[in-house]
Amino acid sequence: MKKFYFLLIACFAMVTVGIAQNGTAPVEVITGTFMGQTQPLRDLPVMDNDFSEVKTLRVVTERYNTTPEENTTSTVIPNLQTDNGGIESLPLDQNFIGASSSESGAFPPDPTGAVGPNHYVHSVNSLVKIFDKTGNLLVGPVSLGSFLGFGGNGGDPIVLYDQLADRWVVSEFGNISGGNSLAIGVSVTNDPGGAYNLWQFTFSGFPDYPKYGVWHDGYYGTVNLNGQTTRAFAMERDVMLAGGANPQIAIFSLPQVVVNPNQVKSPVSANLVGTTFPANVPGYIVYLQDDAWGGVSFDHLKVWEIDMDWGNIGNSTISNPLEIPTDPFDAGELFGNGNGALFQPGTNQRLAAHGGIISFSANYRDFGTYNSWLITFNTFIDNNLTGGIRWIELRNDATNPWSIFQEGTFSIADGHSRVMSSAAMDAAGNIAMGYTTGSTTLAPSLRYTGRFDGDPLGTMTVAEDIIIDGPGVRTNSNRYGDYAHMTMDPNNFTFWFTSDYFSSNNQWRTQIASFNLTGGFNNDVGVNNIIQPTDGILTNAESVEVSIRNFGLVAQSNIPLELRVDGNLIATESFAGPLNPNDTDTYTFAQTVDLSTVGQTYEIEVSTNLAGDQFAANDSFTKNVTHLFANDVGISEITAPTSGNGLGSTEVVSVTVRNYGAATQSNFDVQYDIDGGTPVVETFAGPILSGEEITYDFTQTADFSALGTYTLTASTELASDQQASNDEASTVIEKLFCQPNLDCSFGDGFQLVSIAEINNPSGCEGYGDFRSQVANLGAGGSYDLTITTGYGDQHITVWIDFNDNFSFEANERVVLNHTIAPGQGAGTYTETIPLNVPAGAALGSHIMRMKSNWDAVVPTDACEVTTYGETEDYTANITVLGVEDQSFNNSDLLIVSAGDNLWDVTFRSNYDENVFFTMFNALGQEMGSKMASKGNDGTYKLKLDLTSAASGVYLLRVGGTNTTAVKTGRVIVK
Repeated sequence: MKKFYFLLIACFAMVTVGIAQNGTAPVEVITGTFMGQTQPLRDLPVMDNDFSEVKTLRVVTERYNTTPEENTTSTVIPNLQTDNGGIESLPLDQNFIGASSSESGAFPPDPTGAVGPNHYVHSVNSLVKIFDKTGNLLVGPVSLGSFLGFGGNGGDPIVLYDQLADRWVVSEFGNISGGNSLAIGVSVTNDPGGAYNLWQFTFSGFPDYPKYGVWHDGYYGTVNLNGQTTRAFAMERDVMLAGGANPQIAIFSLPQVVVNPNQVKSPVSANLVGTTFPANVPGYIVYLQDDAWGGVSFDHLKVWEIDMDWGNIGNSTISNPLEIPTDPFDAGELFGNGNGALFQPGTNQRLAAHGGIISFSANYRDFGTYNSWLITFNTFIDNNLTGGIRWIELRNDATNPWSIFQEGTFSIADGHSRVMSSAAMDAAGNIAMGYTTGSTTLAPSLRYTGRFDGDPLGTMTVAEDIIIDGPGVRTNSNRYGDYAHMTMDPNNFTFWFTSDYFSSNNQWRTQIASFNLTGGFNNDVGVNNIIQPTDGILTNAESVEVSIRNFGLVAQSNIPLELRVDGNLIATESFAGPLNPNDTDTYTFAQTVDLSTVGQTYEIEVSTNLAGDQFAANDSFTKNVTHLFANDVGISEITAPTSGNGLGSTEVVSVTVRNYGAATQSNFDVQYDIDGGTPVVETFAGPILSGEEITYDFTQTADFSALGTYTLTASTELASDQQASNDEASTVIEKLFCQPNLDCSFGDGFQLVSIAEINNPSGCEGYGDFRSQVANLGAGGSYDLTITTGYGDQHITVWIDFNDNFSFEANERVVLNHTIAPGQGAGTYTETIPLNVPAGAALGSHIMRMKSNWDAVVPTDACEVTTYGETEDYTANITVLGVEDQSFNNSDLLIVSAGDNLWDVTFRSNYDENVFFTMFNALGQEMGSKMASKGNDGTYKLKLDLTSAASGVYLLRVGGTNTTAVKTGRVIVK
């Protein structure tokens, strides 16, 4: 989703929600430009990864917009899987390093890869490598741009193995027509290290975030055209396989689509797995539709069919969409850009995990009597910005259209998010899914799970396993990913997954892992589920019913079974069978179990004990079963109100009531109190079933209008309740300090605030609460504060609340009524001004308030509402800066024009580690970044090329790999 020359992060343009035009014909037909045939890939030179040389960073138009900083989801995710699967998986077959930032210098890496009969081809921004299937490097790293026929590196690579033709496809952004092209290479033979035929396809705008799928009559795909709309396309595969000079692409708009208003907008095409497919099957495109988007009334998938007529391409058509309702989901905003929704330990920097898209790729397999299509995407699962993965298996057949066969949401209840997934299905119908997991206690890490065909629907039954737990985090950007890639081995049973993590802070690395769910053993059986008993009022003679799976290749009979409760062997019995390969069957033990103690949770374990079993790890299954109290209700959560500045005297108190007991309940009291005061008591009518949760809104509102914190406690009062410990829940609610909302509709106020680690573009909020963004400042230091405004004559004052009393006093002003663009009117004005921190400033985190006013000084009262201007709040962390930080503060950044929108940049500093040069536009959006090391002359150098950038003001920021300090300079493109 970005364009790279050496290292370039391109961004998405601002988007409005729209509906594509109706119509079935292509909106455009493109003929590819044949760029010739390459020399063998293995003969190209290995990349030089010496960052001490001066490299060129070229900036192009941004491709993404900034998203809000808060999630206000109230979506309830049904059938959420929070328990880990109980089936142990086989060990990983392979697990090796793919590429690293030290090789490419680019971020994010955009990892992609595909497996063939003998090779794994791996690509990131901006290189390609070829491995054998045991992880030995055979070719590379080779510059992706040089390989695909031009000098620069475009970005967004994709690698495919076309199993129908036994050929390889490698793609990235092209360099013709101002960069509005895709460069695509198709191998001349089945040797991925050999020669490739090359084409570039020019689009009417920038073809961002291209994703492809192999199909029998074309290479199908999608792009975000100019970051504003979506397009589907089909490439003339037969001509490309033959090395023809003029292959065509038919480009289609998507009828009746609503695009994601927040960030990336990515439908995905079906990707054929295996070598069989129904006769004349059309190409398929799928996209999610979130009811939080304007114009979408319910959560669903849209599926379009593309019928290609390559003999007369104008006769090709795209259908109106098939709408498939799903369980509710929340694709969210912070999965995208902004500060992101993937939390990290030890830093406030969150990472973009990309919501509102179908994850790449959407793999399709033909099973003869039906076809299966596997789709995954991100969803928030709670109000804490925890991410889960919604996965859906669609099925159709010769007479029935696509419908949901099963869907689930996977997010184990351990506090970690699970995002950035990719999934596939083997020839036995077993599903595997790889993904990223992370939180404030776990650095971004790679894991996988899966399920076997015939397991309980909507559930990942294979226990989550670790590919690698990342030791590092990213602190200098929110960019991560931007996608992962799962592909199937031509053997139809081995899954190959690649994604990225951080090998150390701010240094990414990709990992390549392969694994099987079925081991190919002759003799391998196990228990894959305990069906009965379940939670409830239990007895001393409960039946135990289990599901047994034959994971092996040989039918089995007379399978010994062992039943244990809390580790104690209760029974040894035998399942007569027979049980055929890949089949399941149920068995009920003759021996019952005693689960009669009220309130106790029992651990039930059932194992197979087949003589000669070749994989013991999947023999056993464990389930916890609770003997419920008959009468037991409580409050599981207080959902409203929440802390904020808008709290008033009539706030609705909303709670989640849960029936923990076995009996249905009705007409019991619920109550709340504030700070232990007089309770408000009301009646919950019900009924509420066993295990059910229901939201209850109290009729009596609560007063939270005074500044400060409140302890809100809610509880149930059921006369016959047998377990009081879960009756009550509490939360702390804060009414925030004054947050004056001003009129900035004419462009007044702040379109960009940049200081130290803060680089925040924003619109006209009137008041913007950006306190989650932190600038680390040293007492007694002077810092560059860069501000962009959309109207002249803006007076700026900045306070830091050093005494933390939520009052901004005269001696806490660190910028006093600086005027930007005196006497000017509408326009874009950027200035860098000094912000001086007093030498005796109190250490710790304090609110930093920035306030503007038009054509007049900013009032001394930071809470006063003026007619025009804006207020934004941030956090200043006053700290003792280390030697490296001080070296940065004492450094010189020199930017000298070389003419024609080229600049020579020199950074002179006592700092000795690698630095990042990062470009931002006037809205603060990242445009590109490059790592550099100190040269022999004691300076860091950069050739800055903005010949493709629009006119305007740009900021160049220099930051170290192990320092919080930064230096910022300004460049004006005319």
